[in-house]
Amino acid sequence: MNPYKKLMSNTAIFAIGTFSSKLLVFFMTRYYTAVLTADDFGLSNTITMASNILLPIASVTITDAVIRFGLDKSNNKHEVFSTGLFAILIGFVITLPFAPLVNMVGYLGDYTALMYAYVFAANLQSLCGQCVRTRGHVKLYAFDGIFRTISTIILNIIFLSAFHLGITGYVLSVICANFLSILFLTAIDGLYRFIHIRALNRSTIVNMLRYSIPLIPSKICVYIYSSADSFFILYMVGKRANGLYNTAHKIPTLLILVSGIFIEAMQISAFSSDNRKEQEKFFTRVGNVYQALIFMFASGIIMTSKLSMSIIAAPSYYEGWRFIPLLIFASAFACLSNFQNIIYGVVKKSVSSLTTTLFGAGMNILLNFIFVPKWGANGAAFATLISYIAMFLVRAVHTRRYLAVHWNIPRFFGTFLLLCLQSALMLHEGTFWIPVQILLFLLITLIGAKDILAGLSKVLKRG
Repeated sequence: MNPYKKLMSNTAIFAIGTFSSKLLVFFMTRYYTAVLTADDFGLSNTITMASNILLPIASVTITDAVIRFGLDKSNNKHEVFSTGLFAILIGFVITLPFAPLVNMVGYLGDYTALMYAYVFAANLQSLCGQCVRTRGHVKLYAFDGIFRTISTIILNIIFLSAFHLGITGYVLSVICANFLSILFLTAIDGLYRFIHIRALNRSTIVNMLRYSIPLIPSKICVYIYSSADSFFILYMVGKRANGLYNTAHKIPTLLILVSGIFIEAMQISAFSSDNRKEQEKFFTRVGNVYQALIFMFASGIIMTSKLSMSIIAAPSYYEGWRFIPLLIFASAFACLSNFQNIIYGVVKKSVSSLTTTLFGAGMNILLNFIFVPKWGANGAAFATLISYIAMFLVRAVHTRRYLAVHWNIPRFFGTFLLLCLQSALMLHEGTFWIPVQILLFLLITLIGAKDILAGLSKVLKRG
């Protein structure tokens, strides 16, 4: 199987498990907005976002090292998995004394225990999932995504509609689903066979921690990107605006979701090869197709912002559609930045991943301080957009010293300007906005068609 066909095969498998499962959650948004008020829905999302910030601290991001070192054939998988489990258990114990600090954070104080349970379950589930991936069992990994999502939905209905647990029920359903996933993967793939105290090797522990520890602040910054907006809006604008913003954010999340599926498959292809010349050619060809598809998806979502919001949320949330154009534009550059970040993983330069992420996160926080008081929730979306563009540009330039991706600059810049125009016109709602939006979408699709067709020919090529 040629590398392009293998990449698409893995992407398709991950898509079946991840996209189908996340799509179910996406359409559950209408249910959530029906059983939870805007205030409660916004707060429940803020709780999970805050918990996600604790995840890399409690796990020392060891799961990233598990996938990177586990795919390296020279490493012993028993050592890799045992090291990962040991790091997660020790890391969680170390974070327990800081619970009183979390308890002091405004709205989150009443949910500290719930947040810690969320963190522990999520980290263990991630470890099990990465171990399954390193063993090449991508179909099981994908099926687990569906299993975990269905479990979450069933538990959501039980906890929210039957027991009326509100915010607690919303978060608790995710925790329970993660524990069910851990039991499922352990039983099916026999993960318990990879846990041995004697498998803890000092050299493996040092190398994995040397790779993973610099990623802790990097991961935190990624969550800051996704949650800083929510915190600024919550405290500067209000709980209702935060609820509308978080609901609107569900739609751009689809683009991040599709991209994440591809990134997972791309990691397997990138981490399994050592030939830099072939990798550079591979990244360039795949990167240009990827960019064309990302901008095309972004354009389509901008065009259907109003329709999408009316489908996924209750009527009282409809006005939140105004946040979608800038959020989806920002998400497009987040996807491109994540693509560049794979290169840091290939060359094991996690410190570079950290510094570029710190740069973007710092800019995001600073711009939120400036824009949110002026423009409200859309100011937060604009801050996120600018910071993601900046981070992508920094990574695109810096990664060239390791592995150069030769972007199609004229097409890239042309579609970027068209997306800017499309977003501005959508927010303006001028005369004939529907045919104008359709025309801009068709133009962006036409511009990227050449690279997309060229990529398709590589997939269909034999040998």
